[in-house]
Amino acid sequence: MPVANLHVLAGHPRESLKQWVRETSRALSEILAAPLDRLEVWVTEIDPDLWGISGVPASEVLAKTPRHQAEMPFIRMVLMEGRTTEQLHRVIGELSAITARLLDVDQERIRLHIEHAHPDRWGIGGVPASIRRAAELATRKAGG
Repeated sequence: MPVANLHVLAGHPRESLKQWVRETSRALSEILAAPLDRLEVWVTEIDPDLWGISGVPASEVLAKTPRHQAEMPFIRMVLMEGRTTEQLHRVIGELSAITARLLDVDQERIRLHIEHAHPDRWGIGGVPASIRRAAELATRKAGG
């Protein structure tokens, strides 16, 4: 169920962005013990004319400052309630490190926000996660 939207200025090499998706997915799967088929990770590229840095369009900032010093990637995630503080801190640290390495950006400029979803307020296939989870647990308990 974990989802992550990776926001970045347009212009990075496509292979770097694809690797960002791969490594972010693997890290989330490992840290959260979440099956890869339940993860959704996607990149949103933002036009530098439409992203503000220091109160002006990023395109103007990038005309004077190297990208790796100016860019501020933003990662927005939604996780089901119940993750430990240790898991959340690992996600923040590891995803920030992955982002800094793959995008050649100063890690201090990366922002990451984790929102929690209550199982009654998160739907999967038209069914609240609380009901779907209960059905999955019952099936496992019955040996199926």
